[in-house]
Order: sequence, then structure tokens, then C-alpha cells
Amino acid sequence: MSILVGRVAVVTGASSGIGEACALGFVEKGAKVVLAARRAERLSGLVAKIEGMGGEALAVTTDVTDEAAVEKLFAEAVSRFGTVEVLVNNAGIAENTPVDETSLDHWNRVLTTNLTSAFLCSKRAWPIFKKGGHGRIVNVGSISAKVPRNECPSYTASKFGLSGLTHALALDGRDHNIAVSIFHPGIVATEIMPGSVKLPEDFAATPEEAAGIIVHMCDMPDHLNFYEALMVQNKLPFLGRG
Repeated sequence: MSILVGRVAVVTGASSGIGEACALGFVEKGAKVVLAARRAERLSGLVAKIEGMGGEALAVTTDVTDEAAVEKLFAEAVSRFGTVEVLVNNAGIAENTPVDETSLDHWNRVLTTNLTSAFLCSKRAWPIFKKGGHGRIVNVGSISAKVPRNECPSYTASKFGLSGLTHALALDGRDHNIAVSIFHPGIVATEIMPGSVKLPEDFAATPEEAAGIIVHMCDMPDHLNFYEALMVQNKLPFLGRG
């Protein structure tokens, strides 16, 4: 039996792509899910789908870059389900903008969405995890935190920062039985993928394939941490010498 049966998972960026696929994957494992995103109508449709599967879901329209909204998200989760045991920090944006064309507002928007949101959600989850005696966070990073694409300094910096936040929280969580890890997807066919990225046929991964790894990382005994995972296309020029 999965350790996720009956557990409560908060998934950010849950209205589409990897987040939506994670929510469905958790429900298939027997978990209850709290869905956070800005698009209320998308979340409502996902709740209906999950309830049709016999699962339990709560939708909370949330801007995860807003601290008050994040506080409300976790308050509603605890009010409905009593606790939170898993957090997937999936909300984010992908973009390509050369450094000399990057405004400060653009830089701040990318860093806030991809990095600060994970800090805010982790901050709110932390005391709930400590009270419950265990918890698990999976941050959705990027292969760009290993080998960046050209001309996307904002995105690259946000994902390198997320990797650093993961390392710090994994260290700080040890005394509280809180496992913090990071999943680096390669190229996944989602709505947030920049239009400039041209994909050969049979190259990109599906959101379901990425979500399957994330759910597996969460389906571990509480004393274990699947600290880092990297999904990469066989044909992506990531490994080897030029």
C-alpha cells in the first residue's frame, strides 16, 4: 500500500501541465489534494474530475507570490483536511529574454514566481509539518539548473536559486523529519513552454511522465528522502563532450 493513502498534498500551479498531472497522480495513490493556482475555472474543472474518480480535492484560487494568499491557502487546507503532509512547489513561468533586454520588472517577476513562491509556501507548510512530526516538499526545478539554455538569465537564476533553497531546507528539515527534494525536468510539453523552443517529434516528455516521477519521490517512507531527480531526453545534448 502506498504511504500516500489518506495523506494531504498541496500542489501549486495545479491548473494545468505538471501540476494538474501531479494532482491526479496523488489521487490515484489515495491522497487528498489541495489545488492552488490563479485560474479558478480550471481548478473547478479539476475538482470535478477528481471527485468523479472518487477522490477528495479542495481548490483554492491562489497567487503564490502573495504572502497573504499563501497563508490563506494553507489555512483553508488545514481547515478542510486537518493537516498538510506533502507540498509540491510547481508554480512557475518559463521564458527566454537576453540580459540586455531584461527589465528589472521582468527579472523580479521571474524570480518571484519561480523562487520566492516556493519560499513562501515552504514557510507556511513548515510549522504544520513540525506539528505533525513529518513532511515532504518537492520543488520543481529545471534542467536549466544544471546546464542552462542561452539567453534566459532570469529563468536560469531562479532555478539555480531554487536548487539552493532545496539544499538549505533539506538540511534544516533533518531534525524535524521533513524531507525536501528537487525534481529537474528536461523538456516537457506544457502551456508554459516558451514558443521559441522548437521540438522534434517524439522528443518532449508529457506532463504525466514528469508527474509520475514527482509522485514516486513523495511515495517514500518518512525516514527517506529522494533528494534529487533529473529527467532528460536521450537525444538532448546534455551529456558528453563537444
